Amino acid sequence: MSGRSDTDSSDYNNFIRGLRGALPYLEEYYNETFVIKISGSTLQQQNLSGIIDDLILLYRIGIKIIIVHGAGPQIRQALHFHNHPGKTIEGRLLVAAPSLPIVQQAVATANWNLITKMNRYGRDIFPFSGHFVQAEKTSFSEETEPHCTGKVHDINVKALQHAFSHNYLPIIAPFATGEKGRLWILEPNQIALEVAVRLRTRKLVILDCEENLPIFEVDQLRETTTKKMAQWLEKSTSIKIESRMQINALIEACERGVERCHLLNSSVDGAVLGEVLTSAGTGIMVTNSAYERIRFAKLHDIYRITQILDQPANNSALVRKSHTYLEQHIENFLVFCIDEELAGCCELIFSDESKSVEIASLAVKQEYRNRGIGKQLIAAAQEQAILHHQTMLFALTTKASHIFTASGFKEIDPNRLPQKKRTDYDFQDSLIYGKFLA
Repeated sequence: MSGRSDTDSSDYNNFIRGLRGALPYLEEYYNETFVIKISGSTLQQQNLSGIIDDLILLYRIGIKIIIVHGAGPQIRQALHFHNHPGKTIEGRLLVAAPSLPIVQQAVATANWNLITKMNRYGRDIFPFSGHFVQAEKTSFSEETEPHCTGKVHDINVKALQHAFSHNYLPIIAPFATGEKGRLWILEPNQIALEVAVRLRTRKLVILDCEENLPIFEVDQLRETTTKKMAQWLEKSTSIKIESRMQINALIEACERGVERCHLLNSSVDGAVLGEVLTSAGTGIMVTNSAYERIRFAKLHDIYRITQILDQPANNSALVRKSHTYLEQHIENFLVFCIDEELAGCCELIFSDESKSVEIASLAVKQEYRNRGIGKQLIAAAQEQAILHHQTMLFALTTKASHIFTASGFKEIDPNRLPQKKRTDYDFQDSLIYGKFLA
């Protein structure tokens, strides 16, 4: 076996930690559907192959992918080449009837190039572009000449589901037919929005290059609600209309039932994987669901629970729990999740003898401390105790703990504890905090 340098070992360890950290996301999103909207500018980027690599990876691990692509730059370049005037109204390209064949060719070429690139990934990849969208003419607030700019009228959900059942990877171009076979040029963000909503997909992801994205206060908006994003958008009057349309699509998708929507800088290497498979993320996420939540632990959480408990156990602040113990009692652990990253945990030990619950192994990862996570875990433990008709919560600790007193606990006499706990535990160096429940 060849030896590794310190740098190699560090890279290897980081890779293993990253892979293990991604496992909960892989399990969570297996067989779920993501809509990925790729802008026309992104299709022209040098790192497009890397983006497709990442999408194919998600596809191969069991995530259903629908790609909606734009073709804005391609259309503008084609119109300019043919000396056709291009006019934009309300952020939308107004496609005059004489320009339709040129625009159609530009969109079809962009679509074909994307399909061709994805066909290179092997026989198990079946990119497929079909008539999934029905369109109708769009109306503008100002009077316009006759045009071929449309809007989404309907999505052929059954056709998309049929494509999935045959392992196809649907790719939707920004044009569609309407009544009497007329062709309409569509706005790709609207297509992505409607597909995500009508298929009830898990995520909507919009990818665009850096120069087309608004400048966010990332620390404030990394994870945000539709309400906060709408308020930010209302105050940000200098944002380009195209960016405003992207953000409005994310907000509307969340309001209509898509769990989480993301706006990513496609110039960042690995942006999609970093956003989908890590808690830190790489872009902006809009959601109406709980990004932070408490749930009962699962078997695949054991490794990360061990990591959380290791430091306090090393400092003798907690009793070390073996892997075997965790396997046997995993259903008694509550975990605090930030997305699917575990930030803290605690164990609930029920005593039928005395109608009491012990809060044990309460710990929070170093980087997430002083954010109220421990207090929220204690509150969740209290809810479970009340739900199971218990009359007392208690915890044992080797040093004074303000987290318990701040949650309404008081020091109590050991004689108030269950008989089994009094027999098995040495109270000489311990403090006992208890809370009696109505």
